[in-house]
Amino acid sequence: MVVLESWFKQSVIFRFTMVIINILNNSLLARGVEYCAKVIIDSRIAAMLRNFAVKEYDPESSLCYRIFESLNRKSAGFRDRMLPVLKESRSFCILSDSRFFPAGIQFLIPLVAFYAFIDEIGRDILGDFSLFGFWDEAFLIFSAIYVFCVWFFQKQHKPLVSTPVGAPMILLIAVSFYLYVINSTYAPLGFAGFRVVVQYILWFFILNSYLDDDRKAYLILRLLVCVGGVMGLHGILQYIMKVPTPKGWTDVAEGNTATRVFSVVGSPNILGSIFILIIPICLALVLQKNRSFLDRAVFFILLGAMGLSLILTLSRGAWLGAAVAFFVFCLAINPRWLILLGAGGGAMMLIPSVFNRIQYMLSPQYIASSLTGGRLMRYQKGWELFLQNRWMGVGLGHFGGAVAMNNKDLIPNTFYMDNYWLKTAVEMGTMGIIAFAVLILTLIVWSIRSVKHCKDYDTRLITAGCFSGLCGVLVHNLIENVFEVPYMVVYFWVIAAILLYFGRRRQKA
Repeated sequence: MVVLESWFKQSVIFRFTMVIINILNNSLLARGVEYCAKVIIDSRIAAMLRNFAVKEYDPESSLCYRIFESLNRKSAGFRDRMLPVLKESRSFCILSDSRFFPAGIQFLIPLVAFYAFIDEIGRDILGDFSLFGFWDEAFLIFSAIYVFCVWFFQKQHKPLVSTPVGAPMILLIAVSFYLYVINSTYAPLGFAGFRVVVQYILWFFILNSYLDDDRKAYLILRLLVCVGGVMGLHGILQYIMKVPTPKGWTDVAEGNTATRVFSVVGSPNILGSIFILIIPICLALVLQKNRSFLDRAVFFILLGAMGLSLILTLSRGAWLGAAVAFFVFCLAINPRWLILLGAGGGAMMLIPSVFNRIQYMLSPQYIASSLTGGRLMRYQKGWELFLQNRWMGVGLGHFGGAVAMNNKDLIPNTFYMDNYWLKTAVEMGTMGIIAFAVLILTLIVWSIRSVKHCKDYDTRLITAGCFSGLCGVLVHNLIENVFEVPYMVVYFWVIAAILLYFGRRRQKA
């Protein structure tokens, strides 16, 4: 391994890269960026923001936390008495003597990293089996039972795991339930829409309770990177094999484009969104100091595969989200890297298929096409619907998403809204979009504080990688319905829980 590392450092690619980095670090542009950064850092506004960013979270300031912690303390005695009863039960004896049960339980929640594979491949293979559609609910229930049992029997006298995101998340759930009860023209649609909003964000609470050491957090991160890397390699294979691109993925006026890769997820845009989430995390793992050469080499290969596949998706929205993610990552770790980011963005424009996609988006033909039957037309109609139902919306599941599109017999005039924020506003009105915005704003604020709170470089890399991926997906949601895909919501909140673990609870765990 030492020989391989020495050989790599002597290679032309490594030496050329180091020369370029040294030139950039000592260039006039780098010194200018550094001077501007120093001026900004020394300003009064920056000082106020620093004070805001280092604020500690006080769980006792949350009414929700105080209520649940009171119940936790009062039930500790009952749980103490129930533990011997459980150990003497026949079910416990059978399960504890099993060879496979302990290992299965240990890896139950980390299996969430394979959510996309299970959902997509499972539906292709077992789509005709009606009960398969409930696998995600069963997975969620078993995972919730596991964390409940750990709390009930193993953490009798420990305080609850606190999170600053919990209260706004409960607020969104409460507002969603109220709108479902009060404002559903079709009750089954309303319930389906409510389930889509609530079910998948519950994974945040499960991960928040599950994560209590670095080993668990890094296991899930590694599995996520492996999932993204496999999709990246599969996407490259699709491009090599020239898998046909459906005509609906490009405008007629745009003409023929290269193959748009989509891996197992069936959509280049959603595949790009997965890469937005995972690439910054993979980059953070590559850059960590305390990492073996073999680990670094594997992560570097997976990073390259995901980066190349992200380009091959030809998804402009994913490119925008990725640009935002990289910008946030560079800003959090080393602002000088923004020069490399700009150079990389410029180099991408030299790729003909990328240049053609960007050029067409800026052309009058694209605007005309978008106004007649594309995004701009949908945004305009969506905004008009919001203004007509501005307080409580048209009803959960009644517009713009998969639930409404699957029930066009009830809602014939609906269409797919390529903007999750606007889709939420139309369905849930001002009440719903404010509740959702409060949750996202709270997550962003405490994510920034988490990144700022990390003094260890390797941990800061992880928190910055998680946060930048979340920011990229939030921006991507402005031009795609990313959160309409269940595993995208699950991955988003799983990574959010890992971020807050490393940034807020790791030192106290």
